[in-house]
Amino acid sequence: MNESDTLLEVRDLKVHFTLKKSGMFAPASKVYAVDGVSFNVKRGSAYGIVGESGCGKSTTALALAQLIAATGGDIILNGTSLAGLSGKDLKEVRKGLQMIFQDPYSSLDPRQRVEDIIAKPMRQLTRMTKTEIANRVDELIAKVGLRTEQKKLFPHQFSGGQRQRIGIARALAVHPQLVICDEPVSALDVAIQAQVINLLKQLQEDMGLTYLFISHDLAVVQHLCDALSVMYLGRVVEQGERKELFSRPLHPYTYALLTADPVKDPTLRGKTTRLRLEGDPPSPLNPPPGCHFHTRCPYAQDICRTESPPLRDVGQGQHVACHLVTIVDGQPVSPVPAFA
Repeated sequence: MNESDTLLEVRDLKVHFTLKKSGMFAPASKVYAVDGVSFNVKRGSAYGIVGESGCGKSTTALALAQLIAATGGDIILNGTSLAGLSGKDLKEVRKGLQMIFQDPYSSLDPRQRVEDIIAKPMRQLTRMTKTEIANRVDELIAKVGLRTEQKKLFPHQFSGGQRQRIGIARALAVHPQLVICDEPVSALDVAIQAQVINLLKQLQEDMGLTYLFISHDLAVVQHLCDALSVMYLGRVVEQGERKELFSRPLHPYTYALLTADPVKDPTLRGKTTRLRLEGDPPSPLNPPPGCHFHTRCPYAQDICRTESPPLRDVGQGQHVACHLVTIVDGQPVSPVPAFA
């Protein structure tokens, strides 16, 4: 990837939360929500971050959007580091980085009309005139599939899918360079999910948008994203191009996710052996030593319990953090079965 093609670069991002002490002399506990995440997002692409609930993907999104503070690492958007930005500098960056939130019910101000909800970012972050803002509101309402007269209504007068369309219009109002989609369809009915995903895909094609898409649903990511990272307990365990990762998962956790519900992907029917994970993920308050996944991995060996595997390049655009993935004749070999 040429440097000019990279819109977002995330380097060793960490988000640790210090909890209240349980007693005067008790040590302070930390939640290692995000613990050294790195990835690049190509301009004009859709990049996915997937994993179970609690893996740190939404915390990563909030840190990128500057809605929570990062503990360490760096976030570089279009060549500008976001570390330590405040005031006017942060306001300028926020124009280029907008977010579509998970819950279309709580993310919209119930006291504001739709036209004011969509106009608010333009009023706060740009010097557009009232006429320019009004025209932009009408343009965006049409783009997301709503009627112009609906701009006078309040959020409670819309369905969940319509509310998420309003949230999408608000996110696009200031021509952002990057749109962070934090599980934007998980709160919607299945039929409506497909409509919203298709809308996002169409908007990307029409407007040249770049997405960072957070999801636990691999079927959604496979439909929309060009590349992805798989997270487990605050760390990236595998990343690569969509085609490679979905056809040849190398990390046991990625394989387990892909085979958990193969019916969603008809191409996997009869070609996979399901890898069942026992138990729940460990607590980010007290992550296990070595590979965080070793407590649930059926292939774990002694080295997995003591040494943390680095995320390494294994060729063909794939990176994996697993001691048991080896290179044989220039090709990565994984402990998990190959797809037929």
